[in-house]
Amino acid sequence: MTTTIFQNPSLLLTEEEAAHLMNCSARTVSRMRQKGLLKFMNLGNTIRYPRAAIEKFIEEQSKTVTV
Repeated sequence: MTTTIFQNPSLLLTEEEAAHLMNCSARTVSRMRQKGLLKFMNLGNTIRYPRAAIEKFIEEQSKTVTV
């Protein structure tokens, strides 16, 4: 059985993991980072996205509809 990021949530996500969490492509995550929309960290030669920042971004982008 394979584990997913939902079963084993890590604090720092790869671009692919962040994309999976946001239900978009890694390319979209990269573009959002370049536009300054997502917080990220450089760890050596790699880029990581704080899970809490991704979840906060999703929450902030969610729209509520009142009738």
